Amino acid sequence: MITLQSPEKLELLKQDLGGRLPDALKIYGSLFSILKGNPFNLEVLVDSWPNYGAVMTPSGNYFLIIVAPPVWDPYINSYSFFVRDENRITTVLEHINWKQAFEMQSMQECFINKIKYEAEQRNVDIDISLLRTYYQGTQKEAHKHAQRHHKNQEFCSLSSAYVSLVDDSWTFGGSFASQAYVNLCIKSQPSCCLLNSGIPVSWVLSDHYGAMRMLHTVPQERRKGLGTSVCSVLSEIMIKQGRPIYCHVEEENIPSQFMFKGLGLQETKCKLLWVRSNS
Repeated sequence: MITLQSPEKLELLKQDLGGRLPDALKIYGSLFSILKGNPFNLEVLVDSWPNYGAVMTPSGNYFLIIVAPPVWDPYINSYSFFVRDENRITTVLEHINWKQAFEMQSMQECFINKIKYEAEQRNVDIDISLLRTYYQGTQKEAHKHAQRHHKNQEFCSLSSAYVSLVDDSWTFGGSFASQAYVNLCIKSQPSCCLLNSGIPVSWVLSDHYGAMRMLHTVPQERRKGLGTSVCSVLSEIMIKQGRPIYCHVEEENIPSQFMFKGLGLQETKCKLLWVRSNS
């Protein structure tokens, strides 16, 4: 595949993918940080240009420099892809490093059987999840729902001082690599936290795909709508930056599903296809 590097070509790709949402959300969301210094050191590969049939964003060397884990981590050897020509999915899968633990994300769940087949051919054990996706397609509608009054609430962006706090509450936290990833998200991506006497009690970040993630409220402050508040404020920030507003929610997480619907996000017909190898 061909590596796209020039800002002009990457901007053209972003504009094209913007008309192919929500199917192209993962690549589209990634391009915002790629075009702004590429802090996650992502590559952008296409099978051809400008008439591409497939595009993928493998992670670059940054995370490998952090640590090369013996088991899967959600931020090392990470891939997302979008395919316009279904026949090009094989090309994408040929560029996966199947020998190292990896994760793969796409909004095109129709390729689930193809991925299973390719994994079986390589004797690679994988776990596959389908997550509900909530997305706000129009900036006008998103702005209407994001503009809310938060009386007596103090909001700010997260800082590196809170890396351990966020990492400790994250399902995939608890390692040197996870702390490094959280720190990079905080330093380079939009985030929001709600303070109580100067201490964060609720927060949400955005990841290298541009998705809202790591939403957490401390136990003693739950059932007060604080999660809704921080997501609302983060949505407003992302609207001002022209970013897409979206997130993924597990099937069993009913409260979060209701919360994001209340913020005006709509559930997409396509679910997130999330593949993790057990190498």
